[in-house]
Amino acid sequence: MKEIQEILQLAMAQPAMSDQLELAVSESVAVPDCLDYTLQRYVYDRPLPVEDVAMVVYQPAKRGKSAAIELRYCVAGNKYCQRPNCNDRVCAEGHKAVDCASDKLPSIDLITVRFHPGFIQSLQKSNTNSTLFELQSRKPFMKTIQPCTKSKNVLEQMVHHNYEGVLKNIFLQSKSLELLLFSSDQFIQNDTEERYGCRFLTQMEDRSKIEKARTILLEQLDAPITIRELARKVAMNECYLKKGFKAMYGTTIYDYFQKERMEKARGLLYEKGMSVSEVAMMMGYSCISHFSTAFKKHTGLKPCELLLR
Repeated sequence: MKEIQEILQLAMAQPAMSDQLELAVSESVAVPDCLDYTLQRYVYDRPLPVEDVAMVVYQPAKRGKSAAIELRYCVAGNKYCQRPNCNDRVCAEGHKAVDCASDKLPSIDLITVRFHPGFIQSLQKSNTNSTLFELQSRKPFMKTIQPCTKSKNVLEQMVHHNYEGVLKNIFLQSKSLELLLFSSDQFIQNDTEERYGCRFLTQMEDRSKIEKARTILLEQLDAPITIRELARKVAMNECYLKKGFKAMYGTTIYDYFQKERMEKARGLLYEKGMSVSEVAMMMGYSCISHFSTAFKKHTGLKPCELLLR
């Protein structure tokens, strides 16, 4: 699905690695007159650089239809036992979590909650001045945010529960409303200019330019490029490029470039077995100490410490 690929591109430093993902769990639940919930869990057998990402997608009311809201999440980092119904805390076969260590695989949970337009309309009836995602907006938008700790706790509960039938629907509805609340809190705390996730990004052409800028960064991690040069290459205003990039990928251009740079360096050191000086030179550093400082800031380890593992 396009939506899945879209959020994976944000969560994974190297989207091409998505080919290494294996679908382990797929679930869809329709809560009548309220929402549609989907879960897809992917597992992988080798370390992949993945970050938690959340997206708020809003479609305004038009042609007699009410406004619609969709929440998308990509939550990574958890490991689950391969035995059915196991999770990090409880094993279905009665083992302690530590006993399942050898059977665990890292996973990525992709969770989507689509609120029905009629349900959103019912939430607004009692308060026409609601600030929920500024629903009075007449333009569609898509905003990328970092899921807060409270949201991630709720997502974990939605993935692991024992409810069935009507109780399951009630449970998922209540948890989805919590996600809507926490996302709204994060959303309206942003300054007014950023609240819509950069309205110009509703244009496919502008989003394509931001994606092209990201591709350029990834293709030349060993050769830093200025924002001015990058803006010229993608034919976009520097200010729009910086704001659009942060809206789509949740970080600044520099921080994103530096993170990807250090992740590539980590792979060269750990997987390729290259020396620190070789990697520093490949990453465009003329001074090894500057490379070591940047590497430790990103990974928490000095390059030499990684080689010893």
